[in-house]
Amino acid sequence: MKLFRLTVFSLFLVSQLFLNCQKSGDIEEAPEIEMPEEKEEEVEEPKEETPEASETFDIISESNPRVTTHHLQSGPSGFQIGITSNGGGVINEVVIPGLGDIMGPESDRYGRAGQVAIRDASHGGRYNPTQAGFFETLGSPCAITQTEDGKKLIVEPRPLALWHGDGQYDFTRWENIGEDPYRNDGGNSDEDGLDEEELEGKQLDEVKSEFDYYGTYEDISGQYGISISIVKHYYQISFIRPPGHCINQHRAGTKLWNPNAVQSDISIKAPSGVHPGSDNDMNVMTGVWSLRHDRSVWTTKYLYYRKTNGQWAITDKESVGSGFPDADNTVFILSDSNIETQGKALGLYQPKTDVNKNVIIGVNETDNSIAYKDFRGNLIKLSYDLKRIPTMSKYGFSNRIRGMINRTQLDDNIYEAYRNEIYIIYGTPKEIKDAVALLDIGLNI
Repeated sequence: MKLFRLTVFSLFLVSQLFLNCQKSGDIEEAPEIEMPEEKEEEVEEPKEETPEASETFDIISESNPRVTTHHLQSGPSGFQIGITSNGGGVINEVVIPGLGDIMGPESDRYGRAGQVAIRDASHGGRYNPTQAGFFETLGSPCAITQTEDGKKLIVEPRPLALWHGDGQYDFTRWENIGEDPYRNDGGNSDEDGLDEEELEGKQLDEVKSEFDYYGTYEDISGQYGISISIVKHYYQISFIRPPGHCINQHRAGTKLWNPNAVQSDISIKAPSGVHPGSDNDMNVMTGVWSLRHDRSVWTTKYLYYRKTNGQWAITDKESVGSGFPDADNTVFILSDSNIETQGKALGLYQPKTDVNKNVIIGVNETDNSIAYKDFRGNLIKLSYDLKRIPTMSKYGFSNRIRGMINRTQLDDNIYEAYRNEIYIIYGTPKEIKDAVALLDIGLNI
């Protein structure tokens, strides 16, 4: 049943992605979310945004997705998040005071949890680097460092695995590390058309994408005049390896390849020159960061969101579909109360910072400096489904961009990275609204 749900969802996601492409006529003219100019001189990016490589692990291994290995408290209320080094540092614990951990057996899965994944239209949505790993008990182990003051968790850089293809495309001939979900392949066949009998790393090579993940979770309660619980989450997905065996399994001519999505020029402002898309690049790419919780633990009913005019609205709709037409698509609050001074609430905020406007950066690996930034046609939408399944809620943000350029098209020692920063806030709806206002002032938004 779970595989059926994943399959239906995946078909829906890709169909929507293709539909968006058709509606825009040409993705190079994708509608742009209006974003204000910076109000102060641009400062040098923090070092954390161009991290150095850390120790290595096998790309996937068998593990329990419900095990939380690291915890981070924020504020005086007892609010806490937890992440796991067994599965790419994904969030698999959110402790709401008075309720406990709202992430139970429905949301504590490597295919769910709180995490980011990317996919693109040209590869049929199945070249799908995913933070957690490959399958429900095949996570991506990683190193996680906690700062001495206990305020920050750092998920050190590590390769991203591809998710298993959602039942649509079997690209793993080998299952020596763990089974894939395809039950009619005899455990030793796939459909990518490549001879992989002598593949050195076997399944590990098949699922190891050309991308790396790096992320941080930081308690910033007490900053910007904010006294309630607030966690800043930054992540960066780097197209760091040249095209290899993994992306070649999804090359032009394979069954899901969509040549109509290939871009004539992936870049907008940077890098300079023309960079045509190919089957070695990401064309019409969607990045989705989402969080989930079990409704048996916390049953929210109301959604607060900020409109384009700066005013807040409230709705009891169970799903926003492709987003609210009048929303500013940066912030929303889930709550069990429609009285803003009462109840428990969880807010997610993706502010219009430079990181979230220029989501693509070119990184010079010789000194980890940022060589260029590009908006890349970023279209941002809220993602909210109160009953993603009857027992679980899902919510977050999606970003659709023109694509990412593989490093063989770039200058020597340069690779591209996709980045975002999101704030996770706990309090009453009013407390969260006030915290967002203070954050806007502090960030000069």
